[in-house]
Amino acid sequence: MGKNGADICFHSEYKTGCEIIAQKGYFIMDTNRINRAADDMEAILQEEIASGGVPGASFAVQYHGQTVMRRHINYKPDAIFRVYSMSKPITAVAAHILWERGQLDWLTPLSYYLPEFAHMKVLTDSGLEEANRPIFLLDLLRMTSGIVYPDSDLPGQPMQALFDRIQKEIANGKQTSTQELCRLIAQQPLAFHPGERWRYGLSCDVMGAVIEKVADQPLSAFMEKEIFEPLGMSDTGFYVPEEKQSRFTTLYEVKTDAQTETDAAAKPNAADGPVSQAMAEGSSPLRYKEATSRHLCLTECLTPPAFASGGAGIVSTLDDYVKFADMLAHYGVGNGHRILGRKTVECFEHGQLDEAQQKTIYFDHIRGYNYGNFMRVYDDRTASGCSGDPGEFGWDGWTGPYFLANPKEEFAFVLMLQVGGYSHPEMIRRLRNTAYSIVE
Repeated sequence: MGKNGADICFHSEYKTGCEIIAQKGYFIMDTNRINRAADDMEAILQEEIASGGVPGASFAVQYHGQTVMRRHINYKPDAIFRVYSMSKPITAVAAHILWERGQLDWLTPLSYYLPEFAHMKVLTDSGLEEANRPIFLLDLLRMTSGIVYPDSDLPGQPMQALFDRIQKEIANGKQTSTQELCRLIAQQPLAFHPGERWRYGLSCDVMGAVIEKVADQPLSAFMEKEIFEPLGMSDTGFYVPEEKQSRFTTLYEVKTDAQTETDAAAKPNAADGPVSQAMAEGSSPLRYKEATSRHLCLTECLTPPAFASGGAGIVSTLDDYVKFADMLAHYGVGNGHRILGRKTVECFEHGQLDEAQQKTIYFDHIRGYNYGNFMRVYDDRTASGCSGDPGEFGWDGWTGPYFLANPKEEFAFVLMLQVGGYSHPEMIRRLRNTAYSIVE
């Protein structure tokens, strides 16, 4: 029934790369406005492609349970992407499934689940000192644990040395399991006392190890049973099986040197569609090149990894991730299955950082947001420069993918990119604002 009490039949005209939709909906949808917004979003992405920023993109918008936009630019519709840190929201959902069952408690010390984290040290300018309190599971969820990513600064250097060693071992055929890696992470010093500030790091990977311990099964198996299978996410996991590898996108990375010419060695995968032609015909110097290495102890994702990185290891398609985002936009229900309870998803609509912690957020692209449950949470319209609603949540990834879920509007936006180290906050704001323009 429409807002005026009548059934509304919604039809979206066919556009190249855009799915035909024809079914009844509860809300009146202005198809001309939707198609115009999709064209505008594609134009924004074409600008970035033409300028040499990315080779291609795929995006979709869900509104009231319908895919009202779906476009693929230089990628095939079934292309499989490395989503990197967009793995974190999936791990958040997995953790909350156990939380709903009473098997996890956010205010319990991490060492209760992983004893190796019982006596943590903090690296200060004057040396090592005992942490003044335990790391709680809540500290993992809100990135206030002090556990860092590999980095060049003083706290990040020990972790960098550890990950460099493990990455070299992976290249030589030796893999480290999730549990073993977390034991090694626990031997590295914290960047600050737990709860003192916010710092993006390996907390989500540690949560993955907690999930494995409590569920008594590999993280990949738990996610497959509890999330991927019920949502119909058949192309999502921690590696790409051999029969699907022709659909796996080429991994590019932002150039860090003065090289400006097209990387002649790049050989795009079949899933990239006309990317190779676009690269050859590009009028602007490319700001990316084919990636030659992996990081964060990740493999090439072609075989099952020993380390299932809950923070960065998942691969997925646009359609699969849309199913996940739409589930969140419907307070935990997707594909006819309830994955999480409504009150649980409502927790995602609230940031977990206090005022002092929030001031320590240093990412430009989440200015105006709070943070919690491994995701940003929309907080301040003026500071963010974005349309939206307080409580909208989502995250992005190292290779440029981005998503948001807004349960208040039953609205979700998913963008897939594949250039490591890529960041373009202005473009994301433009895409978000254009996507939100269709909301009635």
